[in-house]
Amino acid sequence: MNTVFDRKPVRRGAATKGEKTHEFLERDGRPGAVPFMDWIEHWYSQLPPTKQRDIWGRLRSDIKQFTSAYFELQMFAMLRTMEYEKSWSRNWQPDGTSHFLARRGGEKFYLEATVCGQDAGDLQGTGHEEDAVEKIRSAFKDARIDLHSHLWLEAEGDLNQTLAKNWIAKPFIDLLGRTTAAEVQESYESNPYKHWYRTEYREEFKCDDWTLKGILEPKFSEDSAGHVWEPARSAMGDASEAIRTSLAEKARKWRRMGPSDGILVVAISICHSQFFWNEGDETRAIAEVSSSGNPKESWRDELKAINGILFVENISLGYEQVTRVRLVPNPDRCLPESLAPLMTENRLAILAGGEVAV
Repeated sequence: MNTVFDRKPVRRGAATKGEKTHEFLERDGRPGAVPFMDWIEHWYSQLPPTKQRDIWGRLRSDIKQFTSAYFELQMFAMLRTMEYEKSWSRNWQPDGTSHFLARRGGEKFYLEATVCGQDAGDLQGTGHEEDAVEKIRSAFKDARIDLHSHLWLEAEGDLNQTLAKNWIAKPFIDLLGRTTAAEVQESYESNPYKHWYRTEYREEFKCDDWTLKGILEPKFSEDSAGHVWEPARSAMGDASEAIRTSLAEKARKWRRMGPSDGILVVAISICHSQFFWNEGDETRAIAEVSSSGNPKESWRDELKAINGILFVENISLGYEQVTRVRLVPNPDRCLPESLAPLMTENRLAILAGGEVAV
């Protein structure tokens, strides 16, 4: 069990129905698959053998298990990158729960990594949607479009018809035509965490109740090729209830089984919702609401056992470059001083050992 993946460099296009994530990566079914696998293999090799067995099995399971294991590996990499002396300790509990135990100097704390929102169900595009994306790529090739930046796609609604190639591609051809790689890069560098608000580098196509949005982002390096990425999809608009429910469960288990003098930080991410750092969702999840409808400064009673919450955006493969991370401290509890840098927004790729995906 020295490696997670079996290398099968055979390209067959988009993921097939029933194909597991590790199988998709193994056959190099998407550009950049090798760097993803290399990053996973590197940090997997740093884990103790007992933890490797757990992570290996979940990375080779269904998408829900893969996502949760991938998030744990990201948090393990973050702690190691922040130079904690020992960033993993198996604390098996009667219900199978385990925590990271991070130590640095005289400080220590426990970190629980959790992904919520996965019960929203499988979010997959239809065959018509997949056809539309392939037609955009084909139209770019036919027109010899300079794909000077990555085109990230987001889909909402259902597409129930076949679309003409030039029709679906035109808004995105125009978007690339009126921009340059330098302009996209400059805009990103000047505002790296709020890239989705740059409407001048965004375009969309509508057909009935289906919308396809395209956002330009810089390529990962000057030598890499621009790519049209598969559409991300959304499961829920207000993520606050999913966040609150998951945090409350972690707090209950900690009160019941955690050490009385321990410090708990919960790292939480939303899966399958476009959780673009909506502070309103965060506030509604963790704070009581007054009779006037305004959130109070103190946290909900059910969450007060938690010392801090590390909010992490989309942790799906390929989003690490732009995913933001921020630690929110419980105003009624203390946190180690070494965690202070996390209270400022950071990118996940940097925190988790450099550029996760290139």
